[in-house]
Amino acid sequence: MEERNATNDILATIEQEMDSDIHPLLKKILDNIKPIGITVGGIVMAVAVYSGVTTYQESQREKAVSELGVIMTMADQTARIEKLEAFAASGPKELRSAAQLELARIFMDQNDYEKAAGAWRSVGQSSDIRVIAGLGEAKALILKGEYAKAVEILSGLKKDASQEFLPAISANLAFAAEKAGQIDLAISEYEALKSKESGNEAFLDYKIGTLKSKS
Repeated sequence: MEERNATNDILATIEQEMDSDIHPLLKKILDNIKPIGITVGGIVMAVAVYSGVTTYQESQREKAVSELGVIMTMADQTARIEKLEAFAASGPKELRSAAQLELARIFMDQNDYEKAAGAWRSVGQSSDIRVIAGLGEAKALILKGEYAKAVEILSGLKKDASQEFLPAISANLAFAAEKAGQIDLAISEYEALKSKESGNEAFLDYKIGTLKSKS
């Protein structure tokens, strides 16, 4: 039973039925800046902490953080998107990623994957969360059906990603490569997953065997 559950888990991941959270760190970030059920003061503090703002008591920066917190509580989502886009373009550089993350979340929820990919791409310009942003952009492209573009992004991420991200990258890359018709790459990534995953060998062997029969 445990083996079947493990196989089902990785099948769900590879077939894109996985939870919308790409990584626990991303979930933590999004939970901290998500406006639902959080007071304005809580949002302001969360955004400030997330953005690494240690001197936000300064009047101008404090004003910008407060402005972003208010934007995130706006009930009118169309107006909130417009304000977030404006803030992401002209707000303090250290706070722009927070606005882009919220935009990415909104667009993913709306199934607007083209805009979501763009928001993730902007987040990726911040080097400290580049891999997370790249995974987000790739997932948006996969859901949009642009598998070859997702393969390009994910292949680039593998070059310097830390070990903790490699299984997520390989799972998405294997799926995208298979859909894009890049069979050899898909096989390679499924084999990489097999070397890291325990309890999923039967399913991965099935995928690898099926793809090899097509190559």
